[in-house]
Amino acid sequence: MMMKKIHVYPLLLAFIFITPAISAQCYPDRHSTSWIDSWISCDISQNPNAAYGETHWIMYDLGYEYELKESKFWNANEPKNLNYGINDYYLDHSLDGVTWTNLGAFEMEQGSGLSTYEGTEGPNFNATKARYVLITPTSNFGGACYGLSEMKINITDPFDIVEEENGFNALVYPNPFVNNINLRIVSLDEASPINYTLYDMLGRPITSSSVDFIEDTEIYELPINGHTLSVGIYILNVEQHNKKRSFKIIKRK
Repeated sequence: MMMKKIHVYPLLLAFIFITPAISAQCYPDRHSTSWIDSWISCDISQNPNAAYGETHWIMYDLGYEYELKESKFWNANEPKNLNYGINDYYLDHSLDGVTWTNLGAFEMEQGSGLSTYEGTEGPNFNATKARYVLITPTSNFGGACYGLSEMKINITDPFDIVEEENGFNALVYPNPFVNNINLRIVSLDEASPINYTLYDMLGRPITSSSVDFIEDTEIYELPINGHTLSVGIYILNVEQHNKKRSFKIIKRK
């Protein structure tokens, strides 16, 4: 079977809540004792997974679909509020942020409150493909609010390998979009263009065009002129050599 290998190394994602800086990581796998290096929730709201109702929750949009593997968590680590830390929680994943799959119910150890705190191992996603990760805590260690410092997930980018039976991999973003959208694509045949057509929900074509590959380029902007479209749901079909991908995309104001 013919395969095209794009990269030869796994990717690693680390997410810091609230603060845009990673100053908390003074040493590998350690977390600070400052509350500003944490996510804190004191009020419930509607969970992205409608089945849970109103809860405390954290959702991550990874930007692309990745194969998720091992995880690691750093619980709330501010010494005066260690009881904010998550104890029991549900972990869910999704490809579209709408339909969710539950990985399971888990427990997290309480933070130590020390600057040498190195977190604990979390669940293994077992190469599950997902773009969104949702944490829904169901209990903490007695605090009035819920807190979590950091999550790290080992990932493999599914765009690393394209198999002959698939022909190409494609992903569109942002979704929802306002004006134009981006197409991330890798193909076994970069000499042939990728054709795309945008349809409304009644199946009527709105615009069609093609993308010619540029060497060492994976991301292309599709000029679909979203400012002329009504708010709503559209279907984008992407095709090469009779092999197709379809994406449901949402136009917003």
